[in-house]
Amino acid sequence: MAVRIRSLLVSGPISVPLSTGRTVRLSPGQESDEVPDVEVAGSDKVEKLRRRGLIDVETVDDAAAEPAPERPRSRKRPDTTE
Repeated sequence: MAVRIRSLLVSGPISVPLSTGRTVRLSPGQESDEVPDVEVAGSDKVEKLRRRGLIDVETVDDAAAEPAPERPRSRKRPDTTE
């Protein structure tokens, strides 16, 4: 399952340290890309940011996830070699 992290700050960026050592940097009101839930599960640092009201972590349902945008079809030239 995946989660998204959203900054609740009004001004200034916030860095959210994840369990694997990676860091997500968010601008005020910005939402992260999908992150595996193991990155935030059991993380004291993420929980502290949640308790202080600086971030919100929401679960992303696979069925509710936005489908990937369709790529425009390539225009193939007609085969004129004979």
